[in-house]
Amino acid sequence: MDKIRLDKALLKTISSRAKAQDMIKEGKISVNGKVITKASYLVSDEDDIVVTHTQDEFVSRGAFKLKGCLDKYNVDISNQVVLDIGASTGGFTDVCLRYGAKKVYALDVGHLQLAKELDQDCRVVKMEGHNAREIVPDWFDEPIDFMCMDVSFISCKTILKHVLHVLSISHIAILVKPQFECGPAALNKHGVLINSKLALQIVEDVKAFLFQYYKSVEAMPSILEGRSGNQEYMVYAKDLRIS
Repeated sequence: MDKIRLDKALLKTISSRAKAQDMIKEGKISVNGKVITKASYLVSDEDDIVVTHTQDEFVSRGAFKLKGCLDKYNVDISNQVVLDIGASTGGFTDVCLRYGAKKVYALDVGHLQLAKELDQDCRVVKMEGHNAREIVPDWFDEPIDFMCMDVSFISCKTILKHVLHVLSISHIAILVKPQFECGPAALNKHGVLINSKLALQIVEDVKAFLFQYYKSVEAMPSILEGRSGNQEYMVYAKDLRIS
């Protein structure tokens, strides 16, 4: 009997491999009555795989990063139009909907990543294969009230410079990943930035950039580390200087 990795086997019932891996790590998957915490665990069609769901489960672990920011800064996005850049599976989109957003544009340069339940939600506009550095106002049917962003392998400022030039957005929440803002020489062999002072300098640099557009800019450590163990930061900016 051929065997496959547990995270791949779970794609029959779970919307994405990333979510499957998160649920495995969280101890929510059992095989033949035993909790398995390794995504690489091999299973066959004969194995009894049980998934334990919780009522408040998000489509990805990344959702908690934005949730932590919205809670800390008492951010109100109820009845607002949201642009989610780097939507991927849709963790940030999921949070925005639960916090009352009336519409979310889920934009990502990739394809076929958005969780099925979000893809089928009438409040979500899926924008696959869209490069955020090419955004123009005509892409959207109405003004964007709030923007959230989680991107990798590129400096967040590269995208912000363009987006904030072409769109007037009341407030934004950005996930800053110092490991993608510094050069590779600053990372260890596991891709982790261990120089905490450099990480904080990077966050301050992003804040200084955003102060050009917003009167209030605050930053907090993300309540979850990145998948490789990097400390990431949520930056929230509001009160546009020029609307």
